[in-house]
Amino acid sequence: MSERPTHANPESSLTSIKILLVEDDRDSRAALYERLTSWGHEALVVSDALHAVALLDETNNGIELVILDLDLPRLSGDEFMKSYAHWTKCRTRFLTISGRLGPDAYLDHAKVAGCLHKPIPVDTLKRMVEEAEEALTAGAKRG
Repeated sequence: MSERPTHANPESSLTSIKILLVEDDRDSRAALYERLTSWGHEALVVSDALHAVALLDETNNGIELVILDLDLPRLSGDEFMKSYAHWTKCRTRFLTISGRLGPDAYLDHAKVAGCLHKPIPVDTLKRMVEEAEEALTAGAKRG
């Protein structure tokens, strides 16, 4: 098994993960991308869930965490999460985000690491990404 890369930040003992950011708002997408990459993660960005489906399949293309806006055009994050429920082989975790009340509707979903309400406090985002990262690392060690 290959070793996972570490963060560019020497103060962090966690590993770098591959994150898919699904956000339709250009400014939010740019700000989130900047944060994620500054923390040492590889981030892919798409503006809707149809593009996410193209990248994220049963094999997950190495994507370990998806940060998914629930309020998207064409195929909503809600619709995406409902269709994702049957993807049992995929180990990808999710953080859902929404500007409306109740983004925590998916907290009981086995693959959801957390839910965030916009505007997203940077410290909360960082903590939730780190928690998902720790869970992924622990799961990889268990095999």
